Amino acid sequence: MSRRVNLLGLVTISGICIFLLLFASQRNTSYPVDFYRPRQLSHHHREGSSLGGGDHMGASGGISTTQNASIRIQDVIVNQRERILDEMMLFDYPSGRFGQSASQLSDLTPETGGEPIRSVVITTWRSGSTFLGAILNAMPGNYYHYEPLLNFDIIQIRGEPLASQAVANLKQLLHCNYSGDGMRDYLEYGQSHSYLFKHNTRLWRLCLLYPNFCWRPDFLTPLCRLFPLQSMKVVRLRLAIAGQLLEDPR
Repeated sequence: MSRRVNLLGLVTISGICIFLLLFASQRNTSYPVDFYRPRQLSHHHREGSSLGGGDHMGASGGISTTQNASIRIQDVIVNQRERILDEMMLFDYPSGRFGQSASQLSDLTPETGGEPIRSVVITTWRSGSTFLGAILNAMPGNYYHYEPLLNFDIIQIRGEPLASQAVANLKQLLHCNYSGDGMRDYLEYGQSHSYLFKHNTRLWRLCLLYPNFCWRPDFLTPLCRLFPLQSMKVVRLRLAIAGQLLEDPR
């Protein structure tokens, strides 16, 4: 009798576990769709803007693919600025803590003369840095520079002749300068290695919607300057060389 009771209990528990797994998987399947669904762009643009017509809107309220072709960089920047405002609504600003005086969004956004909170992870391969980078990128209003030295190949940069250019590239990106020295090679590499941008989920969402803008400095620079948090993960540079980043007074 006790064996039957134990067997019945085991079957019941197994059934409950399977049900919960199925329920969880059903809930998770909608995430990618919701995440990449474009939001309707704001309508307060100059007259003649192509965004006003309702015929261009899809059933979900997003902008259709054909409509994307007529959207300007300025329109995308305005929309992303509004998304960041939404993300940062409940953000706990430092207001004097941690050596940061920022008490509002404009104090942290480069486009308004603010200084973003920057997080730079310097490590090596197989250290769990991809997971840590994803955690940092989950913060609201974060712009993620994933492996910005990928175009240097699989290498540990320990000195010249590569060290100066590598550090210069990192500084350019941390200051949202996509037209600076060395950035051309970086962007050309990215066009054939899209994972350079894919981990930057806020940027990659826009690349999927507007692929004609994705690798353009005149799009990337103003977009990056909207974000109050900037993170970067680097595995190709030795810590002794990366220390030069701390010497930058900016």
